[in-house]
Amino acid sequence: MGVTFVKLPHRWLQIGVRKSALMTMILSNLFILLIPLAMGLFLYTKVENSLEKGANRSNKAMLEQLKLTLDNKLSEVDVLMGQITLDSKLDYMLKIPPDADSVDKYLFIDFKQNKLSRFRSMVSSFIYDYYVYFAASDTIVKGDMLTDSRTFYENSYTYKSMSYEEWRQTLLLSPHVMTYLPAAELVPGHEASSNIEYVPSDVVTYAQSLPIRSQNDVLGNLIILIDVSQIKEMFAQLESASHSLIYIVDNTGRTIMGTSQEPLPVDIMKRVNESGEPFDYVMNGVRQMISVTSSQKAGWKYVSVTPSDVFMQQVNTIQNWSTLLFILCLIAGLAAVYAVAYRNYSPIKKTVNAILRGKEMEGPPAYNEYEFIRQTIEGSFHEEKNLRSMLTQQTPVIRANYLSRLVRGYMDVDTAGKDDKTLDFMNISFISDRFVVLLVKIEDISRFSGEKSEQQWALARFIISNIGADLIGQNHKGFAVELDRDRLAFLVNLNPDRIEAAAKDVRDITGAFSQVIPDRFKLDITVAAGGIHEGPQSIRDSYPEALAALEYRLVKGSNAIIHFEDITDAKQHYYYPLETEIQLINFVRSGDTDSADRLLDTIYAMNFDSTHITPELGKCLFFNVISTFLKIVNATNMNPKEVLGTDFDPLKEVFSHPTAEGMHVKTKELFRTLSGSFKVERTDHSTVLLQEIVSLVDANLDDPNLGLALVADRFRMTPQYVSTFFKKNQGQNLLDYITRKRIEKAKRLMENKELTNAHIAQMVGYTNDVVFIRAFKKLEGITPGKYRETIKPDPAG
Repeated sequence: MGVTFVKLPHRWLQIGVRKSALMTMILSNLFILLIPLAMGLFLYTKVENSLEKGANRSNKAMLEQLKLTLDNKLSEVDVLMGQITLDSKLDYMLKIPPDADSVDKYLFIDFKQNKLSRFRSMVSSFIYDYYVYFAASDTIVKGDMLTDSRTFYENSYTYKSMSYEEWRQTLLLSPHVMTYLPAAELVPGHEASSNIEYVPSDVVTYAQSLPIRSQNDVLGNLIILIDVSQIKEMFAQLESASHSLIYIVDNTGRTIMGTSQEPLPVDIMKRVNESGEPFDYVMNGVRQMISVTSSQKAGWKYVSVTPSDVFMQQVNTIQNWSTLLFILCLIAGLAAVYAVAYRNYSPIKKTVNAILRGKEMEGPPAYNEYEFIRQTIEGSFHEEKNLRSMLTQQTPVIRANYLSRLVRGYMDVDTAGKDDKTLDFMNISFISDRFVVLLVKIEDISRFSGEKSEQQWALARFIISNIGADLIGQNHKGFAVELDRDRLAFLVNLNPDRIEAAAKDVRDITGAFSQVIPDRFKLDITVAAGGIHEGPQSIRDSYPEALAALEYRLVKGSNAIIHFEDITDAKQHYYYPLETEIQLINFVRSGDTDSADRLLDTIYAMNFDSTHITPELGKCLFFNVISTFLKIVNATNMNPKEVLGTDFDPLKEVFSHPTAEGMHVKTKELFRTLSGSFKVERTDHSTVLLQEIVSLVDANLDDPNLGLALVADRFRMTPQYVSTFFKKNQGQNLLDYITRKRIEKAKRLMENKELTNAHIAQMVGYTNDVVFIRAFKKLEGITPGKYRETIKPDPAG
């Protein structure tokens, strides 16, 4: 790729380059000044992360302390619940009806005075109050009260957010298993306001259905009211220390209580359930730090929401001081940067001016003086490197082109000077002036790869090239050349130390080729070797000999090893006298197929088995034999299309085979077909042939493959001739005759009522009953079923 150079004035170069270099120096020094800022940012990030982790640990620790304190308080609920629910008379009292006698009603009074009142001393002020509801008698028993639910709701405790029916249905009649309801505002009734000094504004309600051993049938509920103010006192330390919002949520995601009136946002609750690790969350435009800890006591999660400003205050102070110091350093350093940069630039400027005065420069403007000086010094080296690189890239192409021209004889090889280095750039050198050319023809790659793509052909050539180079390189020097898709040449440069064994070495190499390649790599090949020659024209002389040997594969067959010296005594004539041709014509016209076959075998053996014949003469022999075939066809009144087919070309069929053996087999098939047609045309044989065809059809009516192709194959005739012969002698097409015979046989089988149409169809050669029914209706005019209805039953049956 060329580069267009533009001559630039010295003045432009001096001004433009100087400004570029000076700006580079200024920017470089400014970059140094920015290092403290980067360090400050790094320090700020580390401090922020450290403070955030410290705040997380602090919040986590306070949440854990809160959890332990509250779990300890909640254990009072568990103790109280256990004392009440394990009462021996409780199960019986749950089933007492409203109209019970005085004895049963006394049980409620005893339970109130001797049980519930006594349990009051076992708990702290954390539990504000508790009572038991008996659903069967609609009775509520409290430590100092025994009444029905309606009276209790109106006179004792009322939830501001629930009506009586909602309170009774939700709290008293619904099943609960150690359920904590969210904090709700409690409104005392008339009696409670006058009799109790303190009534909490908010309570957390605990409910447990009774009996505790069976939750299928709810007969009552134990209700415990927890004073929310007691819990908020526990929040006070954490809330004041970190200005955090504290929430308690249960395992269903409900907010039991919190220091804020708003419940915990759903997004935060979702992330809390997914992971217990601290995370950031933006709420109301403020970045918050969320910490969470879980309690197994009540299945609660304690969540703190802390504004980032609380722990970032110190970091912001450090950031402000760092920014101020950076601005001061930047203003003070700009003057020093320019002065130092200009001072360092002066020697470079003088160097550039000296280069411009000493040599006229051509090229694009340099980025700066450093680049300008580097380009000046390395210009010539760069150009040389490009030339060498381009030559290296083209070396494989040049090498392949050179070897191809050398092998094909377009040029002579020069080995006069062994120290000549003119071919070193192609990695080619010769060790002597003796050469032999080997040709390898790839016959078939189907065993190597089922896919005959260009990629597979290239892989096959690659394998053969490498194997050939290794085999030749054991004693001599070799070069591989790709001539065609299926043909390679190997240029063997013989070792001067093994001149006497060279001929044997060549035969060993070709033998190893034919053994290793087909056996190990499943590639069918033919190997041909030219003669050994010496001198500048040795390759030009050996290559045509190798080509001639490869052509001899017509005689030797594929997958052979052919040396030119083995075929030099080949005959220049072939055996096919006029008397033999007349004898062959007479055998064919008389219909004597066996005699014609034997005579063709004799002709092939006389020319190819007993003596050597050149490939060119072998093709001439088969051309003359096919000419005899055409003479017989043209000398008779037969229609060639009936015997051979519509578009049949005997020359193309025979010469499509690469070997003489294949041509011979195809020639015998042609003469056999022609001789059979003459045999059938004879009157005394026509009747016999027709009877044989009819007998074959009658005997194979149950064969689904019965048809024109099968009959022609059995009698070794073409389908066209069998069709014409049968119609001429029988008066109808063969296929119509087969169909008629099958339907007649089917009609006989239909007399057996146990056989279905599907069975009969298979017995007469149809693959399925649909095809059979269609053929039957076409021929008889009715379906097989209708025909069976017309069959009269056998009187003897």
